[in-house]
Amino acid sequence: MDIQRLILFAALGLVSMMLVQNWQSYQAEKNPPVAMTQNTQNSGVPDTQNNGSSNINGSGTGTANNVPAATSSVGVPEIQTPDIAPVQQVTPAVGEQITVTTDLLDVKINTAGGSVSYAGLTQYPDKLDTPEMPVVLMQDNPQQRYLAESGLTGSETANLPNHHTAYTAQKLSYVLGDAESLEIPLNYTSPEGVRYTKIYTFKRNSYEIDVSYRIENNSANTWKGHFYGQLLRTEPDTGGRGGILTGQMPSFTGGAYYTTEEHYNKVKFSAMKDRDTDLPLETAEGWVAMLQHYFVGTWLPERDGSYRFYDQTNKQVARPEYTLGFLDLDATSIASGASAEMGSRLYIGPKERDRLDAQDVDRLALTVDFGWLTVIAEPLFWVMRKINSVVGNWGWTIILITILIKAMFLPLSAASYKSMAKMKKLSPRLKTLKERYGDDKQAFQQEMMKLYKAEKVNPAGGCLPILVQIPVFIALYWVLLESVELRQAPWAFWIADLSSKDPFYILPLLMGGSMLVQQLLNPAPMDPMQQKIMMALPVVFTVFFLSFPAGLVLYWVVNNTLSIAQQWMISRRYQ
Repeated sequence: MDIQRLILFAALGLVSMMLVQNWQSYQAEKNPPVAMTQNTQNSGVPDTQNNGSSNINGSGTGTANNVPAATSSVGVPEIQTPDIAPVQQVTPAVGEQITVTTDLLDVKINTAGGSVSYAGLTQYPDKLDTPEMPVVLMQDNPQQRYLAESGLTGSETANLPNHHTAYTAQKLSYVLGDAESLEIPLNYTSPEGVRYTKIYTFKRNSYEIDVSYRIENNSANTWKGHFYGQLLRTEPDTGGRGGILTGQMPSFTGGAYYTTEEHYNKVKFSAMKDRDTDLPLETAEGWVAMLQHYFVGTWLPERDGSYRFYDQTNKQVARPEYTLGFLDLDATSIASGASAEMGSRLYIGPKERDRLDAQDVDRLALTVDFGWLTVIAEPLFWVMRKINSVVGNWGWTIILITILIKAMFLPLSAASYKSMAKMKKLSPRLKTLKERYGDDKQAFQQEMMKLYKAEKVNPAGGCLPILVQIPVFIALYWVLLESVELRQAPWAFWIADLSSKDPFYILPLLMGGSMLVQQLLNPAPMDPMQQKIMMALPVVFTVFFLSFPAGLVLYWVVNNTLSIAQQWMISRRYQ
């Protein structure tokens, strides 16, 4: 068996699969969703009944297409239990934008709803040639909406502030400056006299935002309420830029949640639209998030509570709006004349492992999606981080981790190359046998197996060593693809961004050349058609790799170069 041929065909299958994914993405972008005119379901949060059913909150249905900018058309969570009646929805108003500037974030909070309507990550330029333009993670645009919403819901006080409420602000511009933290208060007083102060607290060197309500119950009755937080977004429009043909690798974009009972689950936009999810569900702790390549927005409820996670879709707008959120089922009670605070935390930022690990929630680092080989990818990435902490360059880190992996599998790959070398040495004799027996394939196979037995050659001898290495190589592939640490990271020479394609295509050409050399070192297939296919593969893969991120191509070049050196040395012994 030609092991190299097996590996190359497997790799070709992987690339073909990625091409199919890219084509499907392209077709979806050519046919965007159209406006829905029929009376479809509102994107209100499910009525969180005790039986866990997913009825739809009908509040606000008639205003879905007329909500002012920076407020969403989703309804408010309702907790329908014997002691809690449905929530009255507050009519939204046109709001003002409060700008907040910290050392890491540019944020806008709209007074209409008190929601985060814009979030720019100042330490992450959108493009290298425009460093002043940050990555925009959240925005309020009819075509691209991504908001972080929160509010209160309950029963005994009718006018609870939610993400439609009109708040008042003390001022419209805040700068963290040299301070360690910064508070942005929003005020609302209900007709019953209850005073609410919604407070956003930003901290230095942090993408975490505390969102809380200070409630002063000046009414004559006991106040009861529940906090909720949710993320609303439309499905991103890549404008045809996604896919391997453009150097932008496929990466999951959609919802995700984690609970101690259900563990980590991703939620596709299509599943939300079709109501094909496992939500709502109740849990004591966890988180809900909206994922995209390199960045994440997530609500982080406190531990050891009682929460309901929910999702919903608003189909009554031109581009469906998807909501994923949590509701605190533990009611806060405030006696007349007393006050209390309640809230949660919001993370808006990059998937930096150190920052994600520092959050006081379980397994938030799973938002860095290494796929089904996470158990292998996690230790690989840990080693890469340790190497990079010493060398300080992700390009050299990729080279060193490739050498380390190659050294770790040296005995296994040596067995494979030894088998290939013996096979290549027998190639002339096999060719003679083929000429002797012509079209009598059965006789040829019998004589070939006798020759293998006499020469003590196992044609499948290198199969197991290669198969053992494949999961490690795939895991490393996903580490290089998903790690935000490599985004816009320079290497040396002409490579200024390891996450983008090689601007001069030097690395892909080197990769193609190295594949060609490997082909020449391997035993040639007996079938002429297979020979032509094998010789064409370096050209095909070079074309594919022209738009691959430079970090991935660098890994393949180094790996191929090491393989050539090892195979050449082993082959010399059997010449």
